Amino acid sequence: MAFKLNDLVEICKKEEGFSGVYYTAILLAAVGRKRYLVRYENRFNEDGSRFLTEAVDSDEIRPSPPQPSGYNFAMAERVEAFVDFAWRVGTVIRKVDPNYYVKLDCNGKEHHCPFFKVRRHLEWQNGTWLSPATGVICQSLLLLGPS
Repeated sequence: MAFKLNDLVEICKKEEGFSGVYYTAILLAAVGRKRYLVRYENRFNEDGSRFLTEAVDSDEIRPSPPQPSGYNFAMAERVEAFVDFAWRVGTVIRKVDPNYYVKLDCNGKEHHCPFFKVRRHLEWQNGTWLSPATGVICQSLLLLGPS
């Protein structure tokens, strides 16, 4: 997928410790054919004085995923929870209406998350959103909303 200047994207670094962690960023420029310059919305430079800007590989970038509203997650469902300034892949382990407890893949810790900081986990593959649980292309799921 070709990204455009000022696109809102998510970055999942391929480095150890970043697997399944998606940081929101703004795309600033193309750097060659397979790299982009991005400015994170929730990561800061070393002294904390400004948002971190860096070049990332194109395979570390995905568009912001579309999300149906009003989704009700089930136990053991794969989700992404917004914890420590990033979307982190995990599993719903408990529901306390209307919120969730999510066990994060990146560190195995459980987090209590308000419902509005939990979203369906989708994978961006070959320019298409897929549900990893079913392998189904999510375009029709997103148009219809949750079942």
